[in-house]
Amino acid sequence: MSEEPVFVRSAWGTGRYVYNHRNPVGLALIVLAPLIALGVMFGMQAESTWSEGEIRDALRQGVANLDGKGHYTSLDSDRGSLIVEAIRETGIGPRYGVETHKEENGGYTVGTEDTDTEYCVHVTLTPDPEPPVMIPGTEDLPPPGPDMLDFYVSHATFSKGACR
Repeated sequence: MSEEPVFVRSAWGTGRYVYNHRNPVGLALIVLAPLIALGVMFGMQAESTWSEGEIRDALRQGVANLDGKGHYTSLDSDRGSLIVEAIRETGIGPRYGVETHKEENGGYTVGTEDTDTEYCVHVTLTPDPEPPVMIPGTEDLPPPGPDMLDFYVSHATFSKGACR
């Protein structure tokens, strides 16, 4: 084993300790530290971008989870947020970066900045036949208006390609 220490004071006059290239351990640290740092950076970049397979799988599972799920919302609410939340809850891919655009036909074009593939998602809301909260005497109330909050069940479908 070398008699040289692993760390030595910098020759640049700063007083900091640096790896000693004359010690085999110090030399190994000089070589390995940048390689490990690069590996971590590439791993972080891969975890922060969507791949085609990730968005496809997350959308498929998110729409399946959204179908038949109860929501307390209004008929006029933006259903794009329901879609994004359903995709986020799958745990597939990054937790951000999903974009939804409402189309004239009522569908939402869903995609990401990282991928070229787009999907068309249709979400319809129907009144929940058995709302989770029953208040005595509310059976005779009129149905809520489009801008009123109520319990709804979502029904969702998707297809590949932007909504037309």
